[in-house]
Amino acid sequence: MERRAAYPTDTQHVVNFSGYVWAARQLGPLEQRCVLDLSCGTGYGSDYLGARAGRIVGIDCALDVVANSRADYPRSNVAFLAMDGCALGFRDASFDCIVSQDTIEHIQDDHRFVSELTRVLKSNGVLVIFTPHGKGRGVIPNDPYHVREYTHEEFKALLAPHFPTIRWYGRRQGHRLKTVERSMDTVRNLDPAGLRNCVPRPIRHWLGSVISRVQGGPALHEIVPDDIEYREGIADDTNLIGICIK
Repeated sequence: MERRAAYPTDTQHVVNFSGYVWAARQLGPLEQRCVLDLSCGTGYGSDYLGARAGRIVGIDCALDVVANSRADYPRSNVAFLAMDGCALGFRDASFDCIVSQDTIEHIQDDHRFVSELTRVLKSNGVLVIFTPHGKGRGVIPNDPYHVREYTHEEFKALLAPHFPTIRWYGRRQGHRLKTVERSMDTVRNLDPAGLRNCVPRPIRHWLGSVISRVQGGPALHEIVPDDIEYREGIADDTNLIGICIK
């Protein structure tokens, strides 16, 4: 699975979690709002939103992942459902907000996916959608799980027919996270055959933290969501994030 379970020293988990933190800030008060988390992965983002919103529905296509999320995050106002993002089992205008983080690049029929998101979103509702900033539909992505990766213009063309107002943002590593990632690259480069994966993750991450501190950076457990930068506008090295108003 691409979507990691919550693990405090996994930088990719912190990056993904930061997306929920940032999205919640953009959406404003959520106490009276119903939010769809699509796809919710291992559930920690839905749980985070559930502490702030009136009602959260987290959906994922993997039955076992949904079952684990229900067990791990039993908030009374959070429901986890197994569902296809291209065939949502909800009535029209069911949600005030939708968060879709790093999902659409996995979807074969991206036009149908966006149409379904639009259908279940209320009038004046808000979609916060993330995807990698890629080289375009005609280029095979390096990530084997991705069907495609969009240029900004391609992603805009996909969303604009459904959403008259879109504010664009980018996500990139902050200085502290860049330092830690360079340190982890040092650990990875010491083991080109990948044998390090036989070593327990706490030991690998401890070694990465030691190298980072020697290089003047933070330890892995010190990386927090604010170490990921979100800026208005799009640059070549960022993810694409659209805040879309129906």
